Amino acid sequence: MPITEAELKKRLKEGLAPLYFLYGEESYLTAHYAAQIAEKAVGKDDMGGFNLQKLDGQSVSFDQIEEAVEALPLMAERKCVVIRDFDVAAAGAAQERLLNLAGDPPESCVTVFWQDAVQPDLKKNAKWKAFAAAVEKTGLCVQFPRKTTGDIVKLLVSGAARRGSALTPDNAKLLVERCGDDLNLLLNEIDKLSALAGGGEITREHIETAATKNLEASVFDLSKALLQNNYERSYTILNTLFYQKEEPVAILAVLSGAYADLYRAKAAAQAGVPAESLAADFGYRGREWRLRNAARDSARLSLSMLRQSLEILAQADGQLKSARTDKRVVLEQTAARLIVLARSR
Repeated sequence: MPITEAELKKRLKEGLAPLYFLYGEESYLTAHYAAQIAEKAVGKDDMGGFNLQKLDGQSVSFDQIEEAVEALPLMAERKCVVIRDFDVAAAGAAQERLLNLAGDPPESCVTVFWQDAVQPDLKKNAKWKAFAAAVEKTGLCVQFPRKTTGDIVKLLVSGAARRGSALTPDNAKLLVERCGDDLNLLLNEIDKLSALAGGGEITREHIETAATKNLEASVFDLSKALLQNNYERSYTILNTLFYQKEEPVAILAVLSGAYADLYRAKAAAQAGVPAESLAADFGYRGREWRLRNAARDSARLSLSMLRQSLEILAQADGQLKSARTDKRVVLEQTAARLIVLARSR
């Protein structure tokens, strides 16, 4: 069984294992701990740089990984090899050698496999499962599942404090709603906002004027404008998204998701079920705030109107996938249809 982030912190205080396998939805954390393990293994000085080797698992062969791991350190007790995104499922003939290396890693090297773009499926893929089992015999498997909104808020508040600024939990929640839940992006925003605040409090005004909206937040604003029959606001947001060169297919996908949130929340309300109880069934774990917002915004909307809106969005999806259509025109026409329909709510 993989261990948690909290257990990893505890183990790192006790010492280093010869092998680590870091994976999960929070790729910021897999990268963070891969770097932390490497620093603990070889240090920060110039000599440490000679004994640290970073490999792109998507562009190197297993032969190269094996050679790097088995090479002796330079004037030191150990070295560290960090491999990003090696696809165990595609190891092919090297699979057995990979398992042997995981089961008996050299003592002179700390080896870190960490996943970013390539995520394993330990439940369904036998090769990944066998690799994890081999790692656990000699090292540590660590899973980083998606953080809940509450966890992210705590990280942002403490992150601001480390940068000499203050951030309230309510404003941290606002930042998540505006920028999304990508930790790397959020902490970059904290850097920017802390500098703007000049060591003082990061206020709501700072966030609303300076924090960069992600696609999801912008499309959420678009959905609100559509449901409020606000043509001018709707097309201003659409034009901004086009100017930012956002893909029409991506815009439609997020917009469909926003309407699906509203539909699910409304259906739950009519059934007498709290909207947040849908989190487990529909993949909202760590993003329950979306359901809370949807429950609030769907209060005055009819289930029938939301169902018809989803049908319009599905039709637009089919049109966007046709090579002969002007994708911008499709989105503009879809927006118009949704506004007209919203009047019937």
